Amino acid sequence: MSFIKSAVAVFRKDVQSELRSRYAINTVLAFVASSLMIVLFSVRIMELPPAARGAIGWIVLLFAAMASLSRSFVMETDKGTFDLLRLNVSGLAVFTGKLFYNLLFTALVTIAVMSAYWFLSGIEVGNPLFMAIILFFGITGFSSISTLLGAVVAQATRKGSIFAVIALPLLLPLILLLSGTTTAAMQGESAGEYLSEILALFSFCGVTLTMSVLLFDYTWYE
Repeated sequence: MSFIKSAVAVFRKDVQSELRSRYAINTVLAFVASSLMIVLFSVRIMELPPAARGAIGWIVLLFAAMASLSRSFVMETDKGTFDLLRLNVSGLAVFTGKLFYNLLFTALVTIAVMSAYWFLSGIEVGNPLFMAIILFFGITGFSSISTLLGAVVAQATRKGSIFAVIALPLLLPLILLLSGTTTAAMQGESAGEYLSEILALFSFCGVTLTMSVLLFDYTWYE
């Protein structure tokens, strides 16, 4: 089976499996809905400093990601298909298929969370194009890190807690960059004024993707 066909097969399998069980979707929706309701009813969003308003959505997404993004590998272990997949598909094809699944899942969740957060709190995005760039880098960073770490924890005993412990230090710098630039985009500031932060986001995503590709075979076959 060619690389592209293998990657597409892995991607399609994960999408179909999620549509049947809807485990990750239901988990994330329940977590996000409860988190946003708590935030909206406990604090006055518009009275918070701009930096805090920019960070809330990403913090909710961070913990939602920890609860669900390792699922694509964990379900292979739960169903007993981990070794079968490892024997029949190359590591790079598995990584690519899982990465695109996580990209799709993270994109849908991010758009839903941010749209709901902005709508319910009455926040207006002053620079939509700048915000779109930020969301793209956020989705890519979350997905690349979670794909690699999902393979690392897939065969561990306590998968969820281990994933959270090792993912948080890697995702924290990304969250800090995203929060600052999101605040600027909501206030309508120009992307050119934050070129260094955008380059930092680009570098972060590039490094994590490269690291994931180089290290995935070691985590997949060991």
